[in-house]
Amino acid sequence: MSETIIKINLDKYRLDGEAILVIDTVDKTAPAKGGIRVHPKVTEEEISALASEMTKKCILADLPFGGAKGGIRLKDMTKVEEAMYAFGRELSKIEVLPYKWCAAPDVNTDCKNIDAFIAGCASVKGWRKARLAATGKSTGIPHELGSTAYGVVFAIEQTIKNLDLALCIKGARVIVEGIGEVGGNAVKILLEKGAAIVGVSDISGAMYNEAGLDPAALRNLIDSKSTIEKCLCHFNTPWSDPNPSLLLGKDADILVLAGPGRSITPDVSQNLKVQLIAEGANIAYTDNALRQAVHRLGIISIPGIIANSGGVISSYEEWLLEHEDLISMPIKEKWERVRNSVEKRIARNISEMCAMLASSDKTPLQCAWEMSDNRLAKARLESRNLRNLTKQINRELEEKFSVYTM
Repeated sequence: MSETIIKINLDKYRLDGEAILVIDTVDKTAPAKGGIRVHPKVTEEEISALASEMTKKCILADLPFGGAKGGIRLKDMTKVEEAMYAFGRELSKIEVLPYKWCAAPDVNTDCKNIDAFIAGCASVKGWRKARLAATGKSTGIPHELGSTAYGVVFAIEQTIKNLDLALCIKGARVIVEGIGEVGGNAVKILLEKGAAIVGVSDISGAMYNEAGLDPAALRNLIDSKSTIEKCLCHFNTPWSDPNPSLLLGKDADILVLAGPGRSITPDVSQNLKVQLIAEGANIAYTDNALRQAVHRLGIISIPGIIANSGGVISSYEEWLLEHEDLISMPIKEKWERVRNSVEKRIARNISEMCAMLASSDKTPLQCAWEMSDNRLAKARLESRNLRNLTKQINRELEEKFSVYTM
């Protein structure tokens, strides 16, 4: 059950839409954390599920944040900046920003949109406070640098290593569903590491070539932010289809899910022909019960609460830089800090998850949930012990110095 649900009608800003914020958990010392996705069909149920996942993701990454998610149901997608400004302004008026929630980019939002969100907050709270209202901004560590994608690929490498799979990134045949900020950067990183991208998809369709798609054409497609449908003529591909979900049944070694989510349906789960799935998207399965069927096929599906945690880890580093007044640090040094943090946190989680997989019949997600529960229970115990110790010290001091207060 979410702690807070806020809905804001945007008609006063002449926008046909509604903004939704779901705060799943709140920490007393840090804000709830979660990005903002904008889409004509965003729902409260979707945002609530994502907020819950953010809680677990932050616990697993050893971050002090609570979990939250923002969404804007917007009819006219050319008005994203205006909607983000309105969302930031309205939440500041009711004292949610900048201390109760720290936003970030998500589906259909980028650093420029986050800048608009912060500007909305600044119109009420001033720029100094507004800087803490979101991460992934153009003056911070933009998610377009690829922190989430870097974490996804690193999680793949660590899983192969820890499970001693007969697989190697170099030469692996990879399908990438979705070529936006996460999928597009994942394609580039995988190509640099020698993988063959045999299939990609976006909202306009999919294409596949078992010999590998042309790397230069792929990079051009991603950099141009065009669609597969418009650029299909630049590829020598024997298979394409306007239905992107059909790509998921094609043969490959690795499948990277970086689309809008809920891609693994009952039909798709029966037709998978890969060894490894990396969930770059949040909520990759329409029903978690399908994970058992996929697991029985011998396919390892790295859960999103581990695989795509690079984004929130990057957000944490930016949040720290703001508090340490180091946000003007050169971008190269910022990225080095992010990279080290992502590797350390994801390596720990993959190692623990793989150890559990080797000694049980649980799915990777069940392992991740158990890890999350164990760490939460440990954190609560440590917090309770600290409170009790503090009370004991206070009582002793009160008795010792009572002569001065009588």
